[in-house]
Amino acid sequence: MSTEKDAVQLAGQQLLDRIAGVMRRVEWADFLELADRLPRARRTFVWGAGRSGLVARSFGMRLMHAGLTAYIPGETITPATGPGDLLVAISCTGKTGISDYFVQRARQLGAAVVVITSDAASPMAHDGDKTVLVPADDDDIVFRAAIFEHATSLCLDAVFNVLSERLKLDQTAFWQRHANLE
Repeated sequence: MSTEKDAVQLAGQQLLDRIAGVMRRVEWADFLELADRLPRARRTFVWGAGRSGLVARSFGMRLMHAGLTAYIPGETITPATGPGDLLVAISCTGKTGISDYFVQRARQLGAAVVVITSDAASPMAHDGDKTVLVPADDDDIVFRAAIFEHATSLCLDAVFNVLSERLKLDQTAFWQRHANLE
């Protein structure tokens, strides 16, 4: 007889299996190109709405840990964006209105834009300079978004790991940048 614990475990395993399937289809060269762009950017702005925003914030924190200058648009300490800057915008559907606005506005201001999405034909993909596809394609948008967000987070942690190696980030440097007020 199946228990609720079994149901949760099964649901977790199904989610993990689908994330793994998406990760196998990722074009890693696109994430490597992002890793190449990040240290060359004057400043990096990371954006996403909703849960994609949480992934963006997590990535922004990782960039700071790597010693790069990163900001979240809309925060009070975020400076003006301009030439030499990079916006990394994350959206599962690539159709989020506020996110597409940020993509368009960043380009108007002269910043380069990398869009991370599951839909290469989306408005955001069209409006950015570079599209990085995380191919989550489930028909259920709630399930698809969850798969996209988890896979994107893993992909961006892989970018951080590459950057850490390239920038020779050691544990001492990491801990010097890590939050310590808590």
